[in-house]
Amino acid sequence: MNIQLYGGEEYDKLIKPIMLTGKVISIWPLAEDSSRSMVLFRRIHLFCMFFLVVVMSIAVTADVVYNLDDLDEATECALICSAFYLCVVRLVVYTIHQKDMLYVVNTMREDWTLSSYEDRIILQEKTLFAFKLAKYFISTVAITIVLFMCVPLLEIYVGGKDRVLPFRGYFYINRTVSPIFECLYLFNVTAGGFGGSMIAGATSFNLVVIMHGSAKFAVLRKRLETLDGKDPESVSNMGACVIRHQKAMEYADALERIINVLALGQFVISTGLICFAGFQITSMMEDKGRLMKYSTFLNSAILELFMFSFSGNELIDESEAVGVSAYSSGWIGSRFPQSLQIMMMRSTVPCQITAAKFYSMSLESFSAVLSTSFSYFTVLTAAKDD
Repeated sequence: MNIQLYGGEEYDKLIKPIMLTGKVISIWPLAEDSSRSMVLFRRIHLFCMFFLVVVMSIAVTADVVYNLDDLDEATECALICSAFYLCVVRLVVYTIHQKDMLYVVNTMREDWTLSSYEDRIILQEKTLFAFKLAKYFISTVAITIVLFMCVPLLEIYVGGKDRVLPFRGYFYINRTVSPIFECLYLFNVTAGGFGGSMIAGATSFNLVVIMHGSAKFAVLRKRLETLDGKDPESVSNMGACVIRHQKAMEYADALERIINVLALGQFVISTGLICFAGFQITSMMEDKGRLMKYSTFLNSAILELFMFSFSGNELIDESEAVGVSAYSSGWIGSRFPQSLQIMMMRSTVPCQITAAKFYSMSLESFSAVLSTSFSYFTVLTAAKDD
């Protein structure tokens, strides 16, 4: 494998798409020495985003109620409504946990810039796929948002269909007349653009930071496996491993504080998103524009859930495997068996990202959500047939 190691320079290139998306939606943490103007701009930006997504959440909820008699229209509104509510949750969570996020971001940079050559090899092997997947996910979300923005215009001015807002919403006025429709359309696409950026930025950020957490445990495992009890420096090397273990667990605890509530909302709402998107696809096979639009939405929803689950599963596996690596070290005849035993006992309780302590983010949870979504999908399909 061709691995290039540039330390901080390489890390800057890898993190740039996630960082730029995070700055667009103001979730990327400000440095401790940020100026007052930057802090003020951040607050104004957050207020505007919060206003947009909250108003859209309320408006689309009203649209769901308004279209309860039409199952196709109601599920389409419920699909978009669920996505906006999840954006509100993300915005609140990331705003509250800015201190933990700054710690996580600074730790990632320090690990990439200050680590040894061997450690950076492990960091790249464990996280390179995550960076590439995050970049791909940002692209798919961007394509989905563009389709949502453009398809209604094509349907209106080319297909001659009724005027419909791209991200729906019921505003208690006649939205089909000019210039009200144009103004609402601009408001709608602005809120939808921020919402899509929130989905792309938050999910890619979560994927990268959790995979970095698993990489920290992978680096520790490699160091444990190279311990030699006959080495005169073995005790000090073991002490360094204990410190690394504590820092890796501290990093994982920070991730748990940031993501656990968000993970619960993600898993619960993703069940509805996948169900509603699948139902829209089967209901609109003749409508090529909407079929393409909701196909990309379903792809993004499933990929987003997979990214949460995959990274969480990697963190569990690597933190749990620390005990195996500790046992595989050259501990026979050494002077550090007690420290090794404590580390092995601690590794029996793996670090994990939970959904508000109810269950952990793992591939098992991913399959469970897909199964539940399919069950709800069959119920909706049966209700439509009746």
